[in-house]
Amino acid sequence: MNKITDWKSSCKKVLLWATRLSVIILLLSLFIGRTNPGRISGAIGKNVSLIKSAVYFRALTEDVVALDASIKDSDSEESEADPFALNPDDFENYDDYYAALFNMTEAASASDDSESDYDYDEEADFDDDSDVEIDQSIKGVKIHIPSYKKMWMEFSESHQEIASALKLDYAACLITCLSVLIAVIGLYLSFATNKLRKAGYIIMTAGGILAALSLVIYPSAYNILAMTMDELEVSPQWPAFRGLYLALSLLVVLTSGLSAAFAEEERTEKTTISASPFQITYRILILLAFMLLFIPGANPARISEKISRNMSLFTSGFFYKVFTNNLQLAFRRGWAPESIFRLVSVSALLTDLGIILCGAGACMSVGNNKLKRYGHFCILPGSLIFGLAQIGILRAYYQEVAFGNLGRTKPLEPSTIIIYVVLATVIFISALISFLKTPAPEKDEKCHIDAPIQLFLMLLPFLILIFIFSYLPLWGWRYAFFDYEAGGVISMDNWVGLKWFQAPFKSEQTRKDIVMVLRNTLAMSGLGILTSWCPMVFAIFLAEIKNNASRRIIQTLTTIPNFISWVLVYAIAFCIFGTEGFINNLIVKVLHAKETGTNYLMNGNGIWFKMLLWGMWKGLGWSAIMYIAAISGIDQQLYEAATVDGAGRFQKMWHITLPELIPTYVVLLILSISNILSNGMDQYLVFKNPNNKEAIQVLDLYVYQLSLGAGSGSNNIPFSTVVSMFKSVVSVILLFITNRISKVVRGSSIF
Repeated sequence: MNKITDWKSSCKKVLLWATRLSVIILLLSLFIGRTNPGRISGAIGKNVSLIKSAVYFRALTEDVVALDASIKDSDSEESEADPFALNPDDFENYDDYYAALFNMTEAASASDDSESDYDYDEEADFDDDSDVEIDQSIKGVKIHIPSYKKMWMEFSESHQEIASALKLDYAACLITCLSVLIAVIGLYLSFATNKLRKAGYIIMTAGGILAALSLVIYPSAYNILAMTMDELEVSPQWPAFRGLYLALSLLVVLTSGLSAAFAEEERTEKTTISASPFQITYRILILLAFMLLFIPGANPARISEKISRNMSLFTSGFFYKVFTNNLQLAFRRGWAPESIFRLVSVSALLTDLGIILCGAGACMSVGNNKLKRYGHFCILPGSLIFGLAQIGILRAYYQEVAFGNLGRTKPLEPSTIIIYVVLATVIFISALISFLKTPAPEKDEKCHIDAPIQLFLMLLPFLILIFIFSYLPLWGWRYAFFDYEAGGVISMDNWVGLKWFQAPFKSEQTRKDIVMVLRNTLAMSGLGILTSWCPMVFAIFLAEIKNNASRRIIQTLTTIPNFISWVLVYAIAFCIFGTEGFINNLIVKVLHAKETGTNYLMNGNGIWFKMLLWGMWKGLGWSAIMYIAAISGIDQQLYEAATVDGAGRFQKMWHITLPELIPTYVVLLILSISNILSNGMDQYLVFKNPNNKEAIQVLDLYVYQLSLGAGSGSNNIPFSTVVSMFKSVVSVILLFITNRISKVVRGSSIF
């Protein structure tokens, strides 16, 4: 009987989590442009998501309307450019006709001259006052931009069938989004108890049914578009991902319906809803919003193509000069007022501060009730700040468009604003519900966070830095799948798949270079691993020096070289081993053994061992610090017991100090082996010359020269990315292998 009960309980849990997971996937799909079933025309942008189509009617239809407008403009330009558009029959005689034709030609040439006044070199920089005065005549003039509503009305009158298909498509997008939101409300109610939980299952079922029914409308809209006899070519396209939404909707209906059927009510238990689901929601969304601050592709403040595409929202808000670096010429020429971009930067700054304030509140929400209340006081205004700040960005975009000079400033629509607005709204609602459901703190209650969570919060800033500088750059791996050139744009037009991964196997010269580079890298890293015990031995002998002053002097002198750059190290080496260096002066001028000096740095013989010795000299003292710290942690009673037993100094070092340092050495050895392909670049770059370049070129130096070195082509960036990916993957594999070997051999490992 107990087994049957456990089995039923397990089935209910599986159904519950399957329902919640399917609703979450369905919700996330709304924000992915590629999976938008509302894209029934090839003219609709690929990045227009389903939720953007439902909330923003213009985003769904503006590309089709612009297609019609471009055709009209081209027709009007052709008619205006045609000098024979004048009909001779409209004139009383040919003299009047030729006079009108002459006047049209003169007007066209005059307009060409006036347009040539705008032909400036944007790279030129004018600073003197005379040029500024000349430029006053070419300042942009405010123009009237017709409202999109008027444009849509004109389009609807001239293309009724296409307009009806787009309206039906928009209605389907709106119904699908509302259905998913209804399912999300049911998802939250499913975390409650008794009647509210059952109501949540029922609401999720209703949302799934409504979403499935809305998916029937998309084929109807497509059929209307495909069967239209309109001359406008809109490229009808079947809603390819409609099946994905249909499968997810039916899964929600099935699992939530079964959960509602098997739900049991406890008569003695009151119907309540917990605040924990809402706390988890706003914590996850705040983390997502914080990550978006550093992703350039999600920056709504980039309202002009003149702004670097690598500009993140964080940089746009906190570094105004960097944000407007490429717009200085536009400000000087008067193509756009600086106040517009100041408004954008201030709005971006408010967005940054609002998200940071929400992050502080999320950290407080892990404490007791009093600290949670303070956290809610941070999250609620923070979400309002960064949500309302998007209005400033949108207003600045419309001001830029209305000012004119569109060809100069090249406005970009801040389409990612909808993401921040949705995030701010959901965070605010979740935090408000959590605030209302969290019990009020006691009068004498003090702010408190459990010790494990305190340690996590102390570690959190370092985790954020690791994410920004170690994991966020992994986004650059996408260059390996495109034919990317420096300054270009990544799009599906230059997608090449695994082309650059196959490049090393197709070119014989590339294979030779990679073999040579791997040989040098493995040889120098191998020598470093074989001599990795030297810092440990140095630390042991240094600890045996009883005179504190002498020990500190030696440790300081051996640690300082670590803080000297390799450029200065090479300068020191040149002063010693150069043609006119110390050694040659000693040999030539003092000992008279040679007539001229020899530049020992140009000799490529034994370069691997030379690099090893220079590296040991520079890093020996620094590497020994960890071992010195480990020695200070050894129990002194072990040495006292050994002294009582008659052990000498070297016996204590061999039988006590060395065994105690072995665990530290093994950890560092595992890390060294995992980084066998990452032995740096600076040292080899400064010591490289034509005589030793084949023996000194390591993998990091090879990647640098491919992408940024002298004579490197811009098309080498994808291939250098592939090599870097290979290095990272091999390092991770070696880390797991050595860690496993250590666990088998010694019974302990890093993780």
